[in-house]
Amino acid sequence: MQAGKFSVAILVALAGGAAQAADRVEVAPPASYDWTGLHIGIGAGLGGVSHNAGAEIYDYDESAEFDIGIAGIRSIGAMLDLGGGGALGTIEGGFDYQLGERLVIGIQGDYTWSNFDAGGGLGATVCYEDDPNPDSCDVGTIDDAYALDYSLTVKNSWSITGRAGYVANPGALTYVLGGFTRTGLEGELTLTSDLTGTIPLASYDYERDGYTFGGGIEAPITGAMTLKMEYRRTEWENDDSIVFNDFSGIDTWDDAVAQSMRGVLSWRFGGDGASQQAAVDAIPVVDWTGFNVGVAGGFSSLRHNAGLEAYDTGLGGLLQIDDVDIFSIDGDLDFGGEGFVGRLEGGYDLMLGRHFVLGAFGDYTFSNAETQVGVFGDYCLYDNGGQDDCAFGITSGTADLTYTLKTGDSWSIGGRAGVLVNPQTLFYGLGAFTRQNMKADLTLNTGIAAIGSQELLAYDYERDGWTFGLGVQTMLTDRLSTKLEYRNTQWDDSEIILGDSSAGLIRNEDSTVQLFTAGLSWKLN
Repeated sequence: MQAGKFSVAILVALAGGAAQAADRVEVAPPASYDWTGLHIGIGAGLGGVSHNAGAEIYDYDESAEFDIGIAGIRSIGAMLDLGGGGALGTIEGGFDYQLGERLVIGIQGDYTWSNFDAGGGLGATVCYEDDPNPDSCDVGTIDDAYALDYSLTVKNSWSITGRAGYVANPGALTYVLGGFTRTGLEGELTLTSDLTGTIPLASYDYERDGYTFGGGIEAPITGAMTLKMEYRRTEWENDDSIVFNDFSGIDTWDDAVAQSMRGVLSWRFGGDGASQQAAVDAIPVVDWTGFNVGVAGGFSSLRHNAGLEAYDTGLGGLLQIDDVDIFSIDGDLDFGGEGFVGRLEGGYDLMLGRHFVLGAFGDYTFSNAETQVGVFGDYCLYDNGGQDDCAFGITSGTADLTYTLKTGDSWSIGGRAGVLVNPQTLFYGLGAFTRQNMKADLTLNTGIAAIGSQELLAYDYERDGWTFGLGVQTMLTDRLSTKLEYRNTQWDDSEIILGDSSAGLIRNEDSTVQLFTAGLSWKLN
């Protein structure tokens, strides 16, 4: 739960900075908009999920599970970071109470539908020798295509959360939140054929209990309507052990993190009175035009769909099984991971009239999201310095073979366009070109001191992609502002690594990096 605590620390620090800045520099008199009351809302958003899933078979009796050379294997397991992304829709209701001029506390419940999915699959294209056209295989005609697909989807959740907020200016409430969440997940295995359609082979539903942390910025549009952007991070853990006896069994686990950014339009009961509308109309105007610099920090989510395809479109295809010729065989998997992110940025904004802002920006981002897949195990040695560890039930060491893929630094150049929902709060969309650095390595850890860890493979590479995103920014003083932002960068890549267009092996990558950040910006002029 350390990452969740860190997210709260970031948002609390941001809210605290807003409080100090607002008290130190008088951008406007204390807000007269009253946040007290019941509210209901509807919203939508985007996000991702990262599962660390695995299984381990273990046997710590005096005799090992099985032998490999001079070693007896006491446990063997495999782990995989599985990840994906998607969209969400939500409905919510709650109650806020304002304490004095600046502090607001509240409680709310919500129900969210989502399709954050991850998975993998195997596929093949074939022809049939006994097809009504007997020459179909000879001329390379594809008669059918098969796909065996597994998917794991975060499909819904409900939450009860509390929040504590600070009225940063007359036009915005900044807040942090935390609470309990129950998440519903669905797993499905299907077989699809062009001729027979989709056949479900297995499906199951299950639920996980976890804790949600986050924060957001909410702004009044009218006396009764507010718009907010909110980041949420939900973590849950699961450890299920099937025990055969006191010393042997099977461990399985699925530790997961779901992150999302959502926008919610709310109706506040009692807010349609004249005093509330007058408070919104009285929000002081701020000039958004000028150069700016800023810093931001938060979290990232990585989905990396990697695949290989072996193919041969010539006579006989790639492989022949009885009266079926196989032209291609492919496999793919959604690797997923998450990590921290920091950013330095600068840009220029131009205010158009009273309601619109256009801007250009450039930034440099530091990120360490990573995804891993590996095998591991404990072992005993039959001759460990003259002692038979296996005979005494002693574990001599632990070994693992792990492949790691990390996001490195990136830079972006882009623009944004926004609408001032009130004079001091801007909701905006952005688009940018991004160059992303990636790092990969394959490491063998033997668990033997004399040998240690061996890096078998290591390489860096770069990908060019396009970024889109959404954000909200609100003024703390006439120059200092705070913002909450979501970015989604995508790139596709394929490369023939063996052969040519008629026969060979092709590598495919389809990757998405999502960034969830909170930051401070300073207007230079």
